[in-house]
Amino acid sequence: MSFHIIRAVAKKKVKAATGIFRKKPKRVDENLPLGVKIERLIDVDAAALLTFHGLIQFSFPSFPATVEAIGKIDLGEGAMAYRCYLQGTQSFVQIVTERDEVVECRLYVLDRDIYPATEEVWELWLNPEDGIIGCSEVLHGDTEELSYIREWMDGDYQAEPVLLHEQIINDPYDENLLEESQHTMSYFRVAHGDPHNPDDPERVDEYLLVSAGEGVVEMYLGVDLMVDEITVI
Repeated sequence: MSFHIIRAVAKKKVKAATGIFRKKPKRVDENLPLGVKIERLIDVDAAALLTFHGLIQFSFPSFPATVEAIGKIDLGEGAMAYRCYLQGTQSFVQIVTERDEVVECRLYVLDRDIYPATEEVWELWLNPEDGIIGCSEVLHGDTEELSYIREWMDGDYQAEPVLLHEQIINDPYDENLLEESQHTMSYFRVAHGDPHNPDDPERVDEYLLVSAGEGVVEMYLGVDLMVDEITVI
């Protein structure tokens, strides 16, 4: 993910002077799903969050929360992912669209970040034969290690991590977007309900997103949200 990049750039950012006759700049965060924009608020229905109580391994940020930056990822074949990074947190709301229709919303919270200091440590994560990112199962947790099964490319084989290219808007008037590449894999565990029936209305899945970016490995835990549980203010 990109919080380390977003924070570093924010510390260095200096606003350019605006001349009295200068044309008003055009925003680069227009026409995004659910109307998200930099500095708008995202609120999540409190009752919806209560349904996860006692079932998942992480705590939610406080809502409403301000959108600090927005990441855009082209998933191919008309699909896009938009990551709304929440100010004052290490969380983001991810909105996935297919041909401009919202098909998935998830809330992710950073659970652990690791800064490998040697090539040997990087190999533990990205080795194509047995690296953690791409294996069929990951054990994760602090008080208790729980099993997370690979969500993308299911099966018992070692899968190649998915290479994602993220463009990050952290200034609504700056067309020069930050860019980051990530080797990523998504995992999940069934926290409640029928593990054999994805349509079980009582089912709750917890996701583990493992990503190797520029000098850091980040592990996010997340849950699904319904579109009508999210309000952009």
